[in-house]
Amino acid sequence: MSAFKHGRRLALGAALTACLAATGCISLLPESNPRMLYRLDPGFTGTVGAPVRGAVPVSVERVSAPRALAGDRIAIDRGGAIAYMAGAAWASPAPAMFEMVMEDAFQAQALPVSPVRAEDGVSARFRLDVALRRFEAVYDQGDTDAPLVRVTVRARIIDRDERILAAHQVFGHEVRASAHRQGAIIEAFSQASANAAGDIARWTAQTVCDADPQAGACG
Repeated sequence: MSAFKHGRRLALGAALTACLAATGCISLLPESNPRMLYRLDPGFTGTVGAPVRGAVPVSVERVSAPRALAGDRIAIDRGGAIAYMAGAAWASPAPAMFEMVMEDAFQAQALPVSPVRAEDGVSARFRLDVALRRFEAVYDQGDTDAPLVRVTVRARIIDRDERILAAHQVFGHEVRASAHRQGAIIEAFSQASANAAGDIARWTAQTVCDADPQAGACG
């Protein structure tokens, strides 16, 4: 083997070793250790029940997200650069996790509207579009201090009968993790997600009932 090739292999090995040792570094090699899988726990357990009688159906589109947030990796922000938490992942892609929290938020608050999907075959005048804009743990106080979890969501309500954008708003919540530990950071994600989802549910109900006060449970 030439000295040049041997040197390149040594350099590549050193670079990979350094990368794997850094928290959040994205490795090109297959992962040898299993990842811890996490779900969002918004605290709605025991309060989610059947929809309100006569609740107005609202068609909810699948939550969208930029590519960096669309997968199952847990995003972290260090100085504006997105990386991912080592040894951990979401049990489902992040947008799907937020969808579940949002659906629970509608039911937990006994609102006069109820989310439905296109596959449910239910006719709905109003459509809710939701997009994740921020969904990461921000290390704003250094790599060893508890990060600040930021969840920012853009929501739009389309009135299909009138063919207009009935309302649009951006909802944002920040929750500081109680410690620099995976479990504590996931708890902060859960709380921030629950806060954002609750805001969206209440705002949707208010918007729909303002547009059609006599519809179903709005009246």
